Amino acid sequence: MAERKLRTTYRKDMAVLPSRVSRFWLAVLVVGLALFPFFNRSLSASNFWITIAITILIASIASLGLNLLSGFAGQVSLGHAFFIGIGAFVGATVMAEPGTARLTGLEFYSLGLPWWVAVIAGGTVAAIVGVAIGPTAVRLRGLYLSLVTLALLFLGEFLFTSPALEKITGAVQGRGVPPISLVLPGQTEAPFGLSNSEELYYASLIVAIVAYVIGKNIGRSRVGRAFQATRDRDIAAEVIGVNVTWAKLVAFGVSSFYAGAAGVLLGSFLGNPIGSSFGGSAGLLLSVEYVAMIVIGGIGTVAGAAMGAVFVVGLPEIVSYLAQKGWLPFVAEAGSGSFDSSALSVILFGLFIVTFLVFEPHGLFGLWLRARNYWKGWPFSY
Repeated sequence: MAERKLRTTYRKDMAVLPSRVSRFWLAVLVVGLALFPFFNRSLSASNFWITIAITILIASIASLGLNLLSGFAGQVSLGHAFFIGIGAFVGATVMAEPGTARLTGLEFYSLGLPWWVAVIAGGTVAAIVGVAIGPTAVRLRGLYLSLVTLALLFLGEFLFTSPALEKITGAVQGRGVPPISLVLPGQTEAPFGLSNSEELYYASLIVAIVAYVIGKNIGRSRVGRAFQATRDRDIAAEVIGVNVTWAKLVAFGVSSFYAGAAGVLLGSFLGNPIGSSFGGSAGLLLSVEYVAMIVIGGIGTVAGAAMGAVFVVGLPEIVSYLAQKGWLPFVAEAGSGSFDSSALSVILFGLFIVTFLVFEPHGLFGLWLRARNYWKGWPFSY
């Protein structure tokens, strides 16, 4: 029995799920996520938990893209919100029915295609833009690279609010995005009587599962190893035959694709995305939140991106709940204009980022590894 647990080949060592325990718990997680809307129906008529779950799924997709770029390839980016915005407006253009007009009479460009086509199109356009920007960024590193990606946010604020692109973005007023529909051909309603929010949840879940399966395989493939060699020491990577320029361009393209795909879902979730939300100071705050996700969850880990998304999305809700219950007497409710729960959440983000960088660079995923290894070795300390 003991010999069966030994990994005697590279194939076993590089397996996505090397043990029966990991396969079992992953199956439990997937089944639990698939049945979550039905549990929510039985417990509450509110869409609150569905909304939180949708936000986490969308954030986990985008944070995984940033983790592949910054965590695996070592390329610092503060312009992730720019590519999310591209996905949001491309998705709106692809999904909206032809003839969609605003109250002002402006008719938007629209194709009326299914949501999954919009996800692919949004990710592809964002990837093309990311690869086009790549040659400028691959010659830089560290602070200089972060400044280049930061400039994308201000470029995005100009483009997304420009009257020249009003038929795509809606300029300052934004444009409506139709809800995602899972109605099958020949049917008049969604399976199992799903509501619009539940349809968006399942669409986000499908995209997230596909994104994480691909991301996990990228991390353990030749491309992923090229990313990590470039991150650790790009000169040494070139010496051993890694095309560093190619690796950085691919990392930018993959990361941008993930951000664009998440942007399509986010645009449908918001209903009326505003261009200023993905550029300027608002875009910078959104990008910093994704940086917080990968730092807190675990830089350079696939599972860490999901853990960070759960933590960063859930923390403000926990703080707001505690403030409403009066358990945080020094914190006011959100939107009161004083020291409220949103301000406390931002402070906690900063504290957690510094804490994890100093004491646990692998983030929540590192803590999970410590707990798992301790449990496997208990009662021995070695």
